[in-house]
Amino acid sequence: MSDDPLSRFTEKHRPRTETGSAPQATLPPSLVHHHIDGGQAYEAFDNKVRAMNVEVRCHDTGLSYSIPYAHMSSVVFEFLTGKRLEFSGGGLRVNIKGRNLRDVLLALNLHCCSFIQDFHPAHHVLPQPIDPEAPFVESIEVEPLRPARPPEPARERAEKLER
Repeated sequence: MSDDPLSRFTEKHRPRTETGSAPQATLPPSLVHHHIDGGQAYEAFDNKVRAMNVEVRCHDTGLSYSIPYAHMSSVVFEFLTGKRLEFSGGGLRVNIKGRNLRDVLLALNLHCCSFIQDFHPAHHVLPQPIDPEAPFVESIEVEPLRPARPPEPARERAEKLER
């Protein structure tokens, strides 16, 4: 195994068998639907080498947004708590709330995060046992970025002050 950050990160998040070793031949997680008791097993995000976009899946709205990494501009992470991650790209601002979001941040910084999704009990089943260190996305808000209002001309401000 190589010591570069991407190799260490992808090895850490590679699916494992019950014996702890990596499975011999598997489909990429994005192509496999793990259905458990009528629901899909929940994963907060997925890694993909050389991802061109990050897909943001909002189960509350039923919408998915695909944001190219080339259009991503800033990532803000609340590092003291690990509970909030925000980024902008493609004219959208994405606000993610959850816990243990540091691995999601690392995947975004390495441009290997193929999707991020929130947990929704109607669609997902939490895998057992629940890992307290695993990333968990409680909510995702996506909103369009709007330009700032232009400043009022000096004459209009002066007229307002006179009233």
